[in-house]
Amino acid sequence: MKKWIGVSSLLLLLFFFYTADSVSAASFVVSPEKMTLVTGQTKTIQVKTKGISKPSYSWKTSDRNVVTVSKGKVKAIGAGKAMITVYEQKTKRKQIVAVTVNWKKLDAQAAFKSVNPSVAYIEMINRNGDVTSLGSGFVTKQGEVVTNHHVVSGTDNERARIHFPNGMIYEAKYIKAVDEQLDLAILDVPQMVNIASLRTAKAGSTGSVIYALGSPKGISNTITQGILSNRRVYDGGLPYIQFSATVNPGNSGGPLIDQYGRVIGIVSWKRSDAENMNYAIPYEQLDTVLRKRQTISDIQQQLVEIPVVQGEGELGEQELNDTFDQADIIPYAQGSISGTTFDEEDVDIFRFHTNRNMKLVLLGEYGSQLAPYFKIGLYDVEGEPIQYSEQFDLEGNLIQGLVVNLVPGDYFIAVFPIEGLSATDYQETPYDLLYEFTTGESLISSNQFDKSQQLYRVFSDIRKKSVD
Repeated sequence: MKKWIGVSSLLLLLFFFYTADSVSAASFVVSPEKMTLVTGQTKTIQVKTKGISKPSYSWKTSDRNVVTVSKGKVKAIGAGKAMITVYEQKTKRKQIVAVTVNWKKLDAQAAFKSVNPSVAYIEMINRNGDVTSLGSGFVTKQGEVVTNHHVVSGTDNERARIHFPNGMIYEAKYIKAVDEQLDLAILDVPQMVNIASLRTAKAGSTGSVIYALGSPKGISNTITQGILSNRRVYDGGLPYIQFSATVNPGNSGGPLIDQYGRVIGIVSWKRSDAENMNYAIPYEQLDTVLRKRQTISDIQQQLVEIPVVQGEGELGEQELNDTFDQADIIPYAQGSISGTTFDEEDVDIFRFHTNRNMKLVLLGEYGSQLAPYFKIGLYDVEGEPIQYSEQFDLEGNLIQGLVVNLVPGDYFIAVFPIEGLSATDYQETPYDLLYEFTTGESLISSNQFDKSQQLYRVFSDIRKKSVD
């Protein structure tokens, strides 16, 4: 019996040494040791073993937001760094593969496919159920649609009707946050489902490719391409991204994205006196907006502070108004001004105030086709010139016109003659001005009328009255 135990022990000892030696002799090689991918790309890790019968492997990623792994197949999910650990379960050995993922650059087609499902077409509805204006928005958090303040604000807007490309339509009566000065608003849409949140980033380098998405003129599912013209400019003390992609009324509130499909800004306004000088609010400005849930009705205000108030009216000339100190006050946001220049040195000056970013459209007709010999000037509160009118032909009539974007403040408008006529030709010369202050910096649109057509109709009425 003792002899049998000794042989058994010897056999067990020999088996142990044989197994340990075979394990130590086994090889376990993983390749590559490092890999670099772009988002959406896949690559397979290769494993080679020797001296291991029927090896069994397991795989683990350190960050599923960067890469996933299944049976050696690695898929890049988001930019960043991660470690893939490969285990051989029999030998308890493991190897590490370092992975770096970069965002994939998107052409216009790929950018549209990636981002557009989360871009909204917004209709603002008043208490009577009428559509008052159109705009755009996008989703960056579940239940939230980002847009411009000027898209949701108006005289009596009550709710927003939000359309998505998948056919879903939601209505919102509440906002989560709003900042009039920054021109930002976040609509509260808790019932929204199956709409992906867009990724965000700070603006890249000047000259890089960008895309603007939205609903210009109410045409949804639209994308335009351009470059980032200037990654940071200031207007009225506020930061903006300047870009060249074409935008039009209805683009307001839509996303400006980089070539990786990340939102870098919220489209807000454009210069009407220049080509392709368009501006977006840097996305990171949303973090500064104070969150306060309130109804859309709560944020509706008068168009601007008195003395420029919402409404239409006429302003008859009140002499003397030929100096800045004696300027007549413009009391309406839309209307007409009638006056007379008494001689070649007569200047008429008018003053107004705005408490928000505005667009001023101003048209002037003088005597019988005398527009080439008169000018309209816009001046700041110190009396320094900002912009002068230009002559153009409106349906066969010579007109002086001025279109300019304004930041909050006090301004003067001056009507004055310029050289070219005899002294008697300037005497008792009547003029008519048509003006309109609007919010939205040319990017907010109404489905009820086109602003330029309305201006022309009103101007035609003024001209008819002057000859009756």
